Amino acid sequence: MTLLLVAVAGGIGAAARYLVEAAFAARVGDEYPWGTLVVNVTGCFLAGLLSGPVLTTGLVGGYTTFSAYAVQVVRIDGRSRAAAVGYGVGSVLLGVLAAGLGLGLR
Repeated sequence: MTLLLVAVAGGIGAAARYLVEAAFAARVGDEYPWGTLVVNVTGCFLAGLLSGPVLTTGLVGGYTTFSAYAVQVVRIDGRSRAAAVGYGVGSVLLGVLAAGLGLGLR
């Protein structure tokens, strides 16, 4: 039963990721991956705040986008090394800070 719940929560997380990224792309364009940054930072916060396999592995795992983040760093690097480094380092620092905040609020 847990496996089914993790799968359903993962689908919900993936749908939420799509909606967040689409909303940012519609508002600010997709030249810079703001939506992915927001998803990764809020996902780190939620991973720190929540517990249990359904919420962390399922919901947050379906929501976060590390693989998309890695591809976007490389794509940005093709246009601007400074922007790629800023996005790459900024994502990691903000993610760690958000996870710490989530853990602190438990």
